[in-house]
Amino acid sequence: MTLKRCTLSAFFVLLLLPAAQAQQTSAAARFASIPLRPEAALMPAVQAALAQLSSPDFPVTLDNSSGPVLALGGDVPFNPDEVSRSRTINSVKRIEINPNGPLGIPEAVRREIGKQLGLKTFSPQAARLKLSGIDVSGDGVIDLNDLALLMGNYGKSGQGDFNHDGRIDESDLQIFTQEYQIP
Repeated sequence: MTLKRCTLSAFFVLLLLPAAQAQQTSAAARFASIPLRPEAALMPAVQAALAQLSSPDFPVTLDNSSGPVLALGGDVPFNPDEVSRSRTINSVKRIEINPNGPLGIPEAVRREIGKQLGLKTFSPQAARLKLSGIDVSGDGVIDLNDLALLMGNYGKSGQGDFNHDGRIDESDLQIFTQEYQIP
């Protein structure tokens, strides 16, 4: 698709945004599941952290069948100013929280989850932006660059297939328009 044709397509999409934003599709009801295997002692702090990242329309849940192990303490002593550390033992990533570190356990868990997810701030908005996939360009904002990438992939599969049906089409465009806010 040429840039001129893509820009023209994006222009027409922008004309249709208000109407599309008013429509709700079942595909827009999404969630994120975080792969992390916390030890039982850390489960309350992990659940509380995930609750802080969740919103009613975008819950963040725990997938404890995969991902790094999150442990309280370890078999090697911590430096007193160390909040946590990551180690790989037998090909398994292990994140160890210092039980006597400078941060309390809940804050240390939030910090590690934020770090694992690559969040700039620990908020539902930041989690949704990072985990929804709507930020196609990965620059931290949902903007016209994302729309241009989406339109460039229209009719294909891959990046921008928000409903995971194997093709970027009108339903993916509707999902995008529900997230995009006209500046």
